[in-house]
Formats: sequence, C-alpha cells, structure tokens
Amino acid sequence: MTLKKFGTFITIGMAAGVALASPVHAQDDGSVAYTMEAGDTLYGLAQEYFVSEEAALRVQRFNRISNARAIPVGAVIDVPRSLLKWDPVTLRVAFFTGQVTIAQNGREQAPQRAQQVPQNSIISTGERSFISLQGEGRTAVSLPSNSRVQIRRARRYRIDQSLDVDLRVLKGRGEITAPKLRDGERFRTGTPLAVTAVRGTEFRVGYDEASALALTEVTEGLVEISADGAAVAAEAGKGVASNPSGLGEPEDLLIAPEISGRSATQTGETVAFSITPLTGATAYRTQIASDVTFTDVIDEQVSSELNIEFFDVDDGRYSVRTRAIAASGLEGFWQGEDASFRRKRVGTSVAAEPAPFADAYKFAWLPEGAGPSYTAFQMWPKDAPDTLIVDEVGLDAPGIYLSDLAPGIYSWRVATSVIDEGEVIKVWTEARDLTVSE
Repeated sequence: MTLKKFGTFITIGMAAGVALASPVHAQDDGSVAYTMEAGDTLYGLAQEYFVSEEAALRVQRFNRISNARAIPVGAVIDVPRSLLKWDPVTLRVAFFTGQVTIAQNGREQAPQRAQQVPQNSIISTGERSFISLQGEGRTAVSLPSNSRVQIRRARRYRIDQSLDVDLRVLKGRGEITAPKLRDGERFRTGTPLAVTAVRGTEFRVGYDEASALALTEVTEGLVEISADGAAVAAEAGKGVASNPSGLGEPEDLLIAPEISGRSATQTGETVAFSITPLTGATAYRTQIASDVTFTDVIDEQVSSELNIEFFDVDDGRYSVRTRAIAASGLEGFWQGEDASFRRKRVGTSVAAEPAPFADAYKFAWLPEGAGPSYTAFQMWPKDAPDTLIVDEVGLDAPGIYLSDLAPGIYSWRVATSVIDEGEVIKVWTEARDLTVSE
C-alpha cells in the first residue's frame, strides 16, 4: 500500500499554511485527516497502520460512519493519533558536563556521548551542568544549569512517516531548534502552564517553579503559545511571559549587549569579561563553550553584575556570548558574531624577604600555569621608574638574591613567559615596593 496524503487538525504556528478540516474538535484530540483512495477499507488500513483491528471500529464510530465498506473515494476521515502505529524517534547526547541525569521508568543514570534518549525520558541538570541533544534534521535541544525537561513524545507514524514531538520544560530553561515540518507533522514544547506549537523555528522555553512564570522567546520563525483555551502568536524577536492568571502580550526581546575581552588572551587566575550596560536589562546570562556553536557549553553566569568571572577554566580555545534579561524574565538575543578567545594561564606568585646571610634580600617566585616557562626580574628606584638597576631575563631558578642595596625605596616586578601556539606570552606581576633602611 502506498503512503497516503495527510492533513492535520492541530495549528502548528500561525504561518503553517495548514487548512483546518472539520470537525474542529479534532484539533484538540490530536487527530489527522486521511483521504480515502480506491481500494481502501478501514480494516485494510488497520492491518498496516492502526494499532489493532479493533481500532478500525473506533475510527468508524469516531467518524459516525454507518457502513464501513461503503466509504467513497475522496472522503476525509479523522484518525486519532493514539490509534496509529509508530516508530520511535530518538535524540542523541551530543555533549554534557557536570551533574546530568537521564531518568526513565523511575531509574536514573548518567548520560554517555551518542546515547539515545527515547520518549518518556526526563533529563535533569545540576549546578554548572549542561547537556546538548541532537536529532533528525536541525533538531537540537540544549539545557543549561538547574533545568529539567521531559520528552513526552518522539515518534514517526508509519502511515506517512510524519514527525510528532512533544517536549516539556518542567524547570529552568530549554533552548530548542525545531526541524522544518511537513504538513501533518507537529513539534510542540511547553511548560506546566502553557504549550508552544512551532514549525521550523528557533526558540527558548523557560519555567520558574517558585513564581509559576512561563517564558517563550522566539529568535526565528513564528510560534503559537496557548493555555486554558487562550492563544497568542509570537514572531521572531518577540517573547511572551505568562503566569497562572493568563498569557502575557508579546514584547520585544532585548538586543545583544556588548562584552569586552572576547578576543583577548585570558592569562589571569580567572577568565573575566565586562558587559556594557543595556537599557531595559536587569541581569545578564553569559556562557563560555569549547566550540563556536555552543553545543559544548562548559559554564555560565547569570548575574546583575557587569563584571563576569569564570573560575577553573583549563587552557584552550573557547567562545563566549551574553544576552540580556528583562524585568519580565524574558531573555534577549545572543551576539551573532564570532567571539572566540584563548585561555592560557600565565602568572607568578612572588615574595620578598631577608636572605639567610647579611645585607641581602631574597626575591622568590612560583610560576602559575601549565608547561615550561621563563622568568624575568626588574628593579628600579621608586622615584625613577625609567632607571633599571636590575634587569634579568631568561631565569630558570625559582628566585634571586640581591645584596648591597643602598638605603631607599625600590620597586620590583617579575614576568613569566611561555610559548603557546608559536607565540610568546609574557605577563608581568604588579610592581611591589621594598624599603631598605640604614
């Protein structure tokens, strides 16, 4: 039997261009419309595409068909999705870090790369934990820290290979890229408060358990958010914040804020960035990832502070991005251009103390960071910074002794140099003072 033409009774975005067929109640029931062709019978369809022969009788009753053997060619019947055979569609784990669990049938386990995540799974992330899932086409789901998402449905119906996906953000946030859908397919997400129906789009869904605040932010395409019989459409660049009292009105998403230090080599103890204040923003979400697509997010900060620091970042190449958060809780756009930076920890801890022999001082240092390094030492009279009385380079010892210093106040500093990616990186400590008494 060849594949049949199907329509759909569920509105998948206002721009889907899918005509609604009668009866309208089928939209809520999740039915599909099937056009009968020559030689079709309900029992013939049941053998190949329905869950049982008894389902044929249920379809007959559902459509109030008096004679199942006399359905004319071209007649449109409603087939509840629950009566259709299907094959599972699985998302796969593309990346994860930190405390991430995948629960199914009450059992929790840690994820593995390329692991299939079937429907009815619940994915949870802890503090400083992230996971990215990828599926057919453009399908992608990313979860930041402290989030929980349930894959309620992920299947393809055998009768026409149409996709049917339903994801629910139970806590935190989910960033989702939906595939381009054919007529008869659907891709829905939602929260305990509202449901979002989409067609080929990029969007985010969030839910705050404490305030029962549901958030939908659209960065590409068009979505429809519905709750308690009400619905509102949001186009790209718009977001909707809703609570138990009802759906909010679409509002403009904030533009991407500027962030400094994105192209610099980060050598300090922490990786630090500075955000330029953005009108309308009450906080900022900043992420760093080990790839330019931000599939491999390794850390993020959500803060109202403009100076952002990340701790315990290993040497390597990373990307950074930030977006602004409005008073409504809606989050705006990420920066679109490449924002890669190099992390190479280079530094020195230093100390100065009297030497174990007379009229001498010991200057000691300990390089910080991985790999071989070289040290330089400089000293000058505090009131004559251009007059170096000591200028040593290429030191491989952990310190130096100086004696016979005339009374006075001196300034000194230490530099650590490393070679990374064929480039010499040299970092000086802050100048320190030494007072030599009579």
